[in-house]
Amino acid sequence: MNATEPRHFAGLDLLRGLAIVLVVLYHHPRPEGHETYRMLAHFGWTGVELFFVLSGFLIGSQFLEPVAKGETPSLPRFYLRRALRILPSFLVVLGLYVFVPAWTERPFTVPAWRFLTFTQNFGLRISGFSHAWSLCVEEHFYLVLPLTVLALRGRVRALHVVAGAVAVMVAGMLLRGGLWLHLFGGLGPDDEAWRTYDTVLYYPTYARLDGLLCGVMLALVRVFRPAAWERWTHRPGLLLPAVALLGIGGAFFVNQQYDRELPYAVLAFPLISIGYAALLLSMAGPAVSSLCARIPGVRTFAALSFTVYLTHKAVQHAVRVALEPHGLGTFHVLTLVGGAVAVLIASLLLHHGVERPALRWRERLERRAYFKKAPLNLR
Repeated sequence: MNATEPRHFAGLDLLRGLAIVLVVLYHHPRPEGHETYRMLAHFGWTGVELFFVLSGFLIGSQFLEPVAKGETPSLPRFYLRRALRILPSFLVVLGLYVFVPAWTERPFTVPAWRFLTFTQNFGLRISGFSHAWSLCVEEHFYLVLPLTVLALRGRVRALHVVAGAVAVMVAGMLLRGGLWLHLFGGLGPDDEAWRTYDTVLYYPTYARLDGLLCGVMLALVRVFRPAAWERWTHRPGLLLPAVALLGIGGAFFVNQQYDRELPYAVLAFPLISIGYAALLLSMAGPAVSSLCARIPGVRTFAALSFTVYLTHKAVQHAVRVALEPHGLGTFHVLTLVGGAVAVLIASLLLHHGVERPALRWRERLERRAYFKKAPLNLR
């Protein structure tokens, strides 16, 4: 790592906060008559893609740094870190869905073993805690990335990596396009079979590799091409913002004009992933990080993003149900403010009561002689 590079990317905290806001907007009801809000909220699914780009970059950097130093990363240590970062809070919330029926925002119909084995995102139909599908994709990424890196280290060159990444992204586009043509190409607009669209082309891991791949490619540049990384992040110029604008704007256009049509299935994920990757690169420099670090609450909100993600649907639903008999509708200011405050309280309780103790336990385990010195902790 270059000596001038910040140990904490404050600009990425802002992106993590943006990602969770987009997700919450997407999951909030969208009643008729609020077209501007509906348009913005409909684009909120890209918040998960931003999380994937961030995860690919942060986790990729964490695992690749020892490789760049000629060391062999510890798989037990990597999986311990990931398990104690994700599982404690996830299992507590899953327990609420399983054992406290009043907690869930929808009937909880998916068997618990699908959540415990992280296979819930295959064949998924909407039910309580359905938003856990993205954690399945993350867990599959945690499983595959280290094994792939260890299998390929020292055997491939930069050109091979770039060609492989392009091949994976193009293969994903072709796969989604082929599935769309096979399953949806001949359907009318009101055909009931459209209900399976998300099940086949949105939730499965094979459909959502673009963001993680873009993030890992940025991690490879940062770790193995530090001069290029420093040049791009210290002097981004106009190119990176232009790429970000084109990618995000192109995805927004496709999302509005071709929702669930063939162009959307093929182009939406790569466009938004490239756009968010360029945005991440623009936000990772020391000048932007220094500026973002001065914004009150950004780092705290970013730290709460995972617990907000886990709890927001059930908590906001409970607030709406509690206030509806008093004549307070979905878009009443008290409902909106009450839902936001309740989510923050629930996420703070989960963060301080479960997440942070688990991370402190992780730190104690990592101090044991079994594990090698920790690389830069980016997340």
